[in-house]
Amino acid sequence: MPARPLQSRWLHLAIRLARRADRGSVSVELAGFVLPAMLLTIIIVAAAFNLSISRLDLESASAAAARAASLQRSAPAAATAARQAAEADLAGRSITCAQLTVTTDTSRWRRGGSVTVSVGCTVDLSTLARMSGIPGSFTATSTSTAPIDTFRNVTLGPAVGPSAGSAGRA
Repeated sequence: MPARPLQSRWLHLAIRLARRADRGSVSVELAGFVLPAMLLTIIIVAAAFNLSISRLDLESASAAAARAASLQRSAPAAATAARQAAEADLAGRSITCAQLTVTTDTSRWRRGGSVTVSVGCTVDLSTLARMSGIPGSFTATSTSTAPIDTFRNVTLGPAVGPSAGSAGRA
């Protein structure tokens, strides 16, 4: 019978030593794994938020470009006005385009017709995440259509059809 209490004492001593050996492991795991994972998650969430804001800015720019184009009296003037409106709208926004393309479709240029404008923007991922050193780029496109007033006097000329604006910096 005396062997049993001795085994119990050794068992309690082994458990106490095992608990003492684990001290500090949580702080090492926190510093080595959890904190970098949380930091990476915050960066990804911030980049996704900036991406959604950039998409909204691009939608707004294409709508402004289509509206500006629909107010012009000729198709060439509509293409120029669309380009200028898209650049002006994106200049005051958070999006920074490495390459901006504005394509104006005037194939339905007539009274009661419509004009369609596509705005494409190539954004560097480093500007989206607000951190330098992140490689790659993202190209987003937004298309909007605006009606031409039924009572507006429009000029039908040889430049009717899709016309692409030149690429440049916004």
